[in-house]
Amino acid sequence: MKFLQLHVLRIVWSVALCSSLANTLFASASGPLAYYTGAPNDLGTCNTDECHNSFSIDSGSAIFSITGPTVYTSGKTVKLTVSFSNSSGKRHGFEMTALDADGNRVGTFNKIGNTTEVIPPNDHRGLDQADKGKYIEHTFKGIKKKTWKLKWKAPDNTTGTVTFYAAGCEANGDGVATDDYIYTATTETTSTP
Repeated sequence: MKFLQLHVLRIVWSVALCSSLANTLFASASGPLAYYTGAPNDLGTCNTDECHNSFSIDSGSAIFSITGPTVYTSGKTVKLTVSFSNSSGKRHGFEMTALDADGNRVGTFNKIGNTTEVIPPNDHRGLDQADKGKYIEHTFKGIKKKTWKLKWKAPDNTTGTVTFYAAGCEANGDGVATDDYIYTATTETTSTP
C-alpha cells in the first residue's frame, strides 16, 4: 500500500512539474504572462527572479522603441510600431498596454498580421476579463521578427494624454531564460483639440 501511494505521489509530482515547465516555455515563446509591460500598476517586466534576470533592465546594446502618432482622435484607430534596432539577439518579443493620465488602461488593441496577438482573458497568461483588449504581445511566429505593427483604438469621448508602455525581450535563442536582455519603452499621444 505504501509503495502504491509513493508511486502515485511521484506521478502527480512529475505531471505537475512537466505542466509547469511546459507552461513556462510556451508562455515565453508565444508571449509573456499578462501585466508585464513595466507600466504603473503592472507586475513589472519579465526581468524577475524566475525569468529573464541575467542582466539589469535596459542594460543591453539594443534600442527598443514604440513609434506612433503624437495625436489621436477619440474613437479612432492609430497604427503603432514596436521595434528593436541594433540588436544581435536571435529571438525577440514584447508586451504593451496603454494608460491615461489617471493610470487607467484605455483603448483596445488590434493585431496586424500573424506576428502579434491581443492577450485573451482567462488563459494561461492570467489576463482578467475586465482588461480584455488592453494588452498586446508577440506570437510564436513573431519571435523571429524585430519589428511589429499593431493598431490601437482610442475610446469614445476620451481626452488627454495616453502613454503606451512596452517591455521587450532580446533573447539569445537557446530556449532558456538566462542571458537574455529585457528593455522598456514608452511613448505618448495626446487627443486632438
